[in-house]
Amino acid sequence: MFVALIGSTFYNPHMEEWLEAIEQELLTVLPRTVDHAWVERVFGHEVPLMSEGLFDEVCAPARDLLYSGGKRWRPLLMLLTAKMLGGQRAFDKAMRFVPLVELPHNGSLIIDDIEDQSDLRRGLPATHITHGIDLSINAGTFLFYLPTMILEDADITDAERLGLYRIYSKYMRKIHLGQGMDIVWHHGIETIPDIGAYETMCRLKTGCLAAMGSEMGAALATDNQWIIGEAGLIAETIGLGFQVLDDVINLEKGNPGKQRGDDIVENKKSLPIILYANAHPKEKPHLFSVFRKAQTEGYGPAKDDIIELIDRMVASKVLEQARDHAHELFLEVLRMIEGLYRPSQDRDLLVAMINGFLQA
Repeated sequence: MFVALIGSTFYNPHMEEWLEAIEQELLTVLPRTVDHAWVERVFGHEVPLMSEGLFDEVCAPARDLLYSGGKRWRPLLMLLTAKMLGGQRAFDKAMRFVPLVELPHNGSLIIDDIEDQSDLRRGLPATHITHGIDLSINAGTFLFYLPTMILEDADITDAERLGLYRIYSKYMRKIHLGQGMDIVWHHGIETIPDIGAYETMCRLKTGCLAAMGSEMGAALATDNQWIIGEAGLIAETIGLGFQVLDDVINLEKGNPGKQRGDDIVENKKSLPIILYANAHPKEKPHLFSVFRKAQTEGYGPAKDDIIELIDRMVASKVLEQARDHAHELFLEVLRMIEGLYRPSQDRDLLVAMINGFLQA
């Protein structure tokens, strides 16, 4: 999983061990089957077990998506940050908190797919297709709150607990702002945001949970607020670069488990779209007509128009420009990493991860 993400030229013997440990931590918060102990831990002794099947049905949408895949790069980044700044002790403490990053991420995907009316996620029918919109909304928001139980019973100081609560709350507010910006642009067919606004949205939406995890990892290693903030900024910029690359791949060949150009169906104002609209203002009427057809008729009827529009964009070189911009962001990240973290095998792993993005 992670080897594929960063490229086969780099290998760390601990990588699979860390990934397995992350999966185990996720299972402690959202197990594949529930029992009385889990119900009491999550909801309190006032809630009776009732039927185990009832709890399983409520949790099924969240559980199915969480264990359907995912690169887990956000919790890995959290762990690396803790280890680079605080050594093995901070790493071990941070491992306990990885669900605070990964569960809200999956919750946001469930909600995002409903808002975008997406059909697929990770190559499978989207959660709301399988489980229904109402149960999926409930499960998605449940994933925002479920992992906070870790903060309540973790063996940390009250100061650390308060610091982590503050970080978590701050970034959960931010991610909703980023998603809201994206939705507003979806609603306006002819709305083309400027590049600065687009990058702000991506930092809030995609970079947000990576930044949250890295700030948490840093906070478990140091109380230096500048270091904590810088660690978050590095992760946020990685998320921004990741989103720009994702935008390009969506138009080039389609993201894994998705259809090529389905961002157009969702009226997403990605960086290649913004660059194309800015460089070819006379093409805007055609651009908007394709967006309108795709949005009203769906991917199938609009597929030929979508592919033809993408071909125009490829010919105009805007996909190359967007990819180059992502690479510039990752090069900036490499400079920031060198300035914040001391040389170590763990820093080498983080650098390898960024180099993997540069090769994408």
